[in-house]
Amino acid sequence: MKRQTVHDLIGIGIGPFNLGLAALAHDIPNLKTLFFDKQESFNWHAGMLLDNARLQVPFFADLVTLSDPRSKFSYLNYKHARGRLIPFGIHEKYYILRKEYNEYCRWVAAQLSNLHFGCACESVRFIKTNKIFEVTIKENSSRSTLKFYAKRIVLGVGNVPNIPSCALPLISENIIHSSNFLFSKEKLLTKRKITILGSGQSAAEIFYDILQESDRFDQLYLFTRAPDFFPMDYSRFALEKTSPDYIDYFFSLSNNKKKEVLNRQNALYKGINFSLIADIHDSLDALRLMHPLKKIGLVTSSELKEISLLRDSPDKIKMNFYHQEMEKEFKHSTESVILATGYKYETPDFLQPVKELIRWNGDGLYDVKRNYSIDNNDSIFIQNAELHTHGFNAPDLGMGPFRNAVILNSILGKEHFKTERNIVFQTFGISELEMEE
Repeated sequence: MKRQTVHDLIGIGIGPFNLGLAALAHDIPNLKTLFFDKQESFNWHAGMLLDNARLQVPFFADLVTLSDPRSKFSYLNYKHARGRLIPFGIHEKYYILRKEYNEYCRWVAAQLSNLHFGCACESVRFIKTNKIFEVTIKENSSRSTLKFYAKRIVLGVGNVPNIPSCALPLISENIIHSSNFLFSKEKLLTKRKITILGSGQSAAEIFYDILQESDRFDQLYLFTRAPDFFPMDYSRFALEKTSPDYIDYFFSLSNNKKKEVLNRQNALYKGINFSLIADIHDSLDALRLMHPLKKIGLVTSSELKEISLLRDSPDKIKMNFYHQEMEKEFKHSTESVILATGYKYETPDFLQPVKELIRWNGDGLYDVKRNYSIDNNDSIFIQNAELHTHGFNAPDLGMGPFRNAVILNSILGKEHFKTERNIVFQTFGISELEMEE
């Protein structure tokens, strides 16, 4: 790594989004890039790489294809390189296993020399005289501190587990977040009473996974505060909203209207796969015949209010819920809890030295511009931290290549990557409807 070189961009965090950015940038002549991640290697949600878990986006929504279908880093080229392209075609699976997506990403990462794992960012500072950023990195292995320089920063640090405040002090080997499920699974299954909290894909995947271990539990419950265990909406007009056209429309709305719209769009990005719902239902039907005495339930409209350990039996957990539709409180006892309660974004501490350069909205969130920059000079960009400004497409893997194309086009000052527009049949705004009198 050349420390004194002024790079065109430094990416901090190497998840799928910044990995895709590195892959798209790889073949751009004279573009100097570096990417750092504190983890020792690429592993995408390693604690949730369940055997049967599949992506919620199709295989062509990989790291690069939707912005550069000729890229050698496509998923289809990965299959070809592994000698498995024809079997993949025969298999006819539109949605690939999450495990294989992780392996595909690791295959891409292994080919990029500008990625550096085991390197934690300690600070980002702006040098006004040179108009460049100084990025301080600490290597995990040597504990040595290095400094690197870049004209622009792209933040891809990802989100952190969103844990209910009442459960936060009790996190332990028996009360975990879903991000650690596989690491804790064997310990959890030594308990006979298991409870899952959540309503989305992760909660359903864990529920289904434990259902396959029916001889190892007596009680299994899944609670959600949502009114339904609802499926992801894959209808064609819904999928049209996963597009640059809809992002443009959503971005044009007022901040209050954006909040209102997002609150009613859960089925577009928080739902469960239809196939997984069917698999769960089939498993429950079989278990009802084979093990009629087991207590298995899915409970909706139930919000966790309190969780505690029994003083006389510390291995027993008491949970207090409020049923939102019945307007009643109720209690539930268990021996282990899995919090599939999602993730949230936290502004990284290393941004403190450049906090005054960043645009903030009234809610204390990034005031993200349409090109995904968060400063007035288009020099600090973000990945998957713009849900409140750009809409539900922010965490969508399939829209990652589009966002990366926009970021790279902004850095290059030209449309190096073509970004498709006017691709939907729907009209989201009113400009096209305005008629001359």
